[in-house]
Amino acid sequence: MARFTWRIENFTSSNESKLYSGIFVVNEYRWRLLLFPKGNNVDYLSLYLGVPDANSLPNGWSRTAKYSIALINQMDSKKTVKEEAEHRFHEGESEWGFKSFFPLSELHDKNGGYLVDDTCLIEAEVSVPDTSPASTDNPSDSSVPVDPVESVYIKAESFLKSIPKKSFSSVSDATREVPLLNDHAILAKGCFNKLISFPLDDLVEPKHETAMRESLSILSDNLSLFTEEQAKEIMSLKANFPAAIQDWRDSVQVKVNSERLWLTFVKTNNLLEDLVKTEEGIKTKLEELNNREKELEMQLEGLKSRSRQLKEERIEIWKQTKQVYALAQEQSSKIEGKEPEVDLANKKLEDLKSKWASSKALFLEL
Repeated sequence: MARFTWRIENFTSSNESKLYSGIFVVNEYRWRLLLFPKGNNVDYLSLYLGVPDANSLPNGWSRTAKYSIALINQMDSKKTVKEEAEHRFHEGESEWGFKSFFPLSELHDKNGGYLVDDTCLIEAEVSVPDTSPASTDNPSDSSVPVDPVESVYIKAESFLKSIPKKSFSSVSDATREVPLLNDHAILAKGCFNKLISFPLDDLVEPKHETAMRESLSILSDNLSLFTEEQAKEIMSLKANFPAAIQDWRDSVQVKVNSERLWLTFVKTNNLLEDLVKTEEGIKTKLEELNNREKELEMQLEGLKSRSRQLKEERIEIWKQTKQVYALAQEQSSKIEGKEPEVDLANKKLEDLKSKWASSKALFLEL
């Protein structure tokens, strides 16, 4: 169970049809109150509990809360009006509450105690079960617990926004404000103790810077919470923190710009090196091709020379072939008709061999 107090100043001078409270966190879930100061189409004050940024949550999200909303009577606490409800909030019903919470006529009664110095106090008590269903199985669902650090800031901002800008005129009312201021100071100190441990590059984030500025603003009016040396440092930080953050941002920007220039130069230099290497490779290949071309030209010249030589040899062979061919034709014509003579000569040779063999046999047998 968590309690949230919403202080609305200049209530009757507001022209808004509906007002939203600051965001507060219960069981690490975000909530806010919605109020219709002129009624939600009724002559009653309308009050609701809602889920911030419901339109940006994933499909199927849901969370359950048991809560009460009270309109504080600042003169007589017994007349405080309180309504209770339990509801499962989801994408179709991100706000739930009481359309006819309290009659507007009684709210604006000057002696009613609900508007004092044109300030209205709304108090909500909200309980969110640990078993409150998650919207989906998606771990990025906005219904899952928020970052603990951000939770501190949301709580701090809610308290800081509820700080009164002026005290009540009556002594009794002023007396009631003292614990509220102390609570804010203690909360601001807790927030400050968390922030002071952060490195500067975290504090330059807008939400951190805002939380630090607001904490320092409150703590500068509550220096009794610190030692004398710490109090002096609080005042120094309040005066110098904005300039220090701006100097940090400026220096980081200079560094970022320089790094960008350097990265651009490195990319350009790398590109230049690649182009030079490519050119060197092309140059080497061209030299190889030129050398190869010269070699081929020399080979071609040799081939041409050999071709001329072969042509000359061919002409000589042609001449010889022509002469031999003529001789062969002449000789062929001479041997035509000589076959019978050759056959007769062969026959005579065979006869002579036979006779000789017979003669030789007569003597060899003896």
